[in-house]
Amino acid sequence: MYKLRILKETKILAISLAIGLALAISAAAYTYVYSATTQRDIAENVIRFHVLAHSDEYVDQVIKDIVRKEVLAEFEYLLNSTSNVKESRQLLQAELPSIQAHAQAVVHKLGFDYQVNARIDKTFFPTQVYGELSFPPGVYEALQISIGDGIGRNWWCLMFPPLCFVDMTGTETGRQQLADTVSDESFRLLTHQEQDANPTMEVRFRIVEWWQNRRNTNHPTSPHPGQIMSR
Repeated sequence: MYKLRILKETKILAISLAIGLALAISAAAYTYVYSATTQRDIAENVIRFHVLAHSDEYVDQVIKDIVRKEVLAEFEYLLNSTSNVKESRQLLQAELPSIQAHAQAVVHKLGFDYQVNARIDKTFFPTQVYGELSFPPGVYEALQISIGDGIGRNWWCLMFPPLCFVDMTGTETGRQQLADTVSDESFRLLTHQEQDANPTMEVRFRIVEWWQNRRNTNHPTSPHPGQIMSR
């Protein structure tokens, strides 16, 4: 009887462990799929603008800020004329030589000989907070302008939707552009900081954040810690 009881208890324990493991695997699979799906929805519907300074020296940071202002002022009309991310991508690709030339001219006008490189590339970005919007980490398509060594603190915004040109947290137009571009779930995730009464979105954001950071730990284009700087 004693042996039978031990066997029965062992069987129950094994079944319980198996059920627990299955539930844990299911939960992990669900959160991974949610993370990948949500981040991909956001990433596939935005193009970021990323300016990398030569260094963290004050003068190089000033150059970075002047370059981004001049480039945005010169090409604002182009991006405001596009209605979807595909059009913006094609337009930016066609204008890439002009964008690089303009940025290079700005640097030369300031009296520096840094080489400027402009490209459209996919890059890993860590979590970024812009006003009341939080963008989860992950790989995003970006127009990147690298000045000189390109190892200083950076500046970024969204070229599509064209929110580099508006206060996207302070204008209804800017918010609506973003809301119309991504899914409802993704927009709720981006604006979760405003939803103090709904902590669920905060938990979901952390899930996406955790999985994307884990997934992209060794991404070849990942910036070193502290490199990205949003303003």
